[in-house]
Amino acid sequence: MKLFRRSKEGFASGDAIPFYHDGVYHLFYLTSPPDTTRYPDRVRTTWQHARSADLVHWEELPPALVPGEEPQVDANGCWTGSAIYAEGKYHIFYTGYHISAEFPQTICHATSDDSIVWVKDEDSPYIVPDTRYYESIDWRDPYVFYNDEDACYWMLIAARRNEGPENRRGCVVLYKSQNLRTFEHYGVLYEPYHTNCPECPEMYRLGNFWYLSYSRFSERAQTLYRFSMSPYGPWRTPQFDGIDCRRFYAAKSLSDKEGHRFYFGWIHDREGASDEGWWQWGGDFAIPHEVKSAPDGNLYVSMPENIYHSFGAGFSADFRPHFGNTRSYGNKSVSINSIGSLSYGFFDLPAQKEFLFECNIVPSDCGDYFGITLKTDSDLDKGYLLAFDLAGQRVSLNKLPAPLDPFWATLSGKEQPLPEVDGPRVCEKTFPFGSGDTINVKIVVGKTTIEAFIDDMIAFSYRSYEPAEHEIGLFAQDSNVDFHNLSFQNLE
Repeated sequence: MKLFRRSKEGFASGDAIPFYHDGVYHLFYLTSPPDTTRYPDRVRTTWQHARSADLVHWEELPPALVPGEEPQVDANGCWTGSAIYAEGKYHIFYTGYHISAEFPQTICHATSDDSIVWVKDEDSPYIVPDTRYYESIDWRDPYVFYNDEDACYWMLIAARRNEGPENRRGCVVLYKSQNLRTFEHYGVLYEPYHTNCPECPEMYRLGNFWYLSYSRFSERAQTLYRFSMSPYGPWRTPQFDGIDCRRFYAAKSLSDKEGHRFYFGWIHDREGASDEGWWQWGGDFAIPHEVKSAPDGNLYVSMPENIYHSFGAGFSADFRPHFGNTRSYGNKSVSINSIGSLSYGFFDLPAQKEFLFECNIVPSDCGDYFGITLKTDSDLDKGYLLAFDLAGQRVSLNKLPAPLDPFWATLSGKEQPLPEVDGPRVCEKTFPFGSGDTINVKIVVGKTTIEAFIDDMIAFSYRSYEPAEHEIGLFAQDSNVDFHNLSFQNLE
């Protein structure tokens, strides 16, 4: 198996537009022009296209949409939108970007008979912002679907109110149509007053609830979701907010013929391929995330079954104690008894191997925290800890070293690490568990990525470039923990 990460040309890829029709998974997505990382050159994006019958094997197709020429409305980029099969044709609704126009972002349209060759609609733009209610600049990311309950097509648009707190005016606007040709303005569907602009909105029904998901670039660089009993709201915040955490961005989903819903999101690149570099737009696509609706409205996130069963052959890896009190039982179990102290060790792995690691974790006496080390040095001074905190009822991915207060840094003579915009806990979620519970963990460790799926409830995706002394290990701080059913599988 080779996971689909980015275009075969190696361009940074972003903003998934997934779509399922007639047994085929389509992934439209954006790429920037080669070697562009800064505005405005970067935003002259093209719609790329890949398709699959199983989410595992992908075929790359010719670009679906490319930017136009002056004075066309998409001369500076074909931005995000949505795809739908309706009225006997394939339709794309997308954002045309023209940097110097009165309305730089407008809603445009294209059609196709085969999903491969697309013709832009000469009537574009279809919709421009009504400045009586909305600002003229942010008006993008149209998401179109047929709402059976309303017996018409709905279009969601990411926008900003033209009044209210300056950095909190982001809203989702609703338009309706009977024919995908003419659209009527309904009004604001969601205005939480907590973000600059809710990018890449989408809506669907799953189980007993309606879900509205969107991404926040101005605060948390994360794909969030809200739930409601009605497509009109009110939209409430779930306990497990977020499809993933930071750096799984601009994610959108599709539903297949069996009703499985899969999210596609991307893990940001960092400038200079450095763990201290600026976070960039675009990167590698993460493993698709399957979501299931819980009775309380939360979405539980897991690795899709067919992807899980498509990893390569298994292999053995010996666990080597490094510090404290650990004990191995063959290659399948490790016990760490570390009351009042720290104990840890690492697995011996072939160099530069990409792999799936899985285990079941059973904590029995937790005073502090425990978990899995990832891409660390021998002293746990660099790298990451996937840490389970019983008292805080949370799981987090912690970046090491944590930043020091400048006073303590100068007093100790230690180098002060650059502050990480994501904070020391780069990924974090509420995670209810108790002593004696069994926690299943699946982690895909790539050359520059970490992707964790925790108990079929939570997912973390993150970027890590630096070569590591130890790719993976186990630890416990003031805790007794058993790690069972340890297994490794090749990525391919």
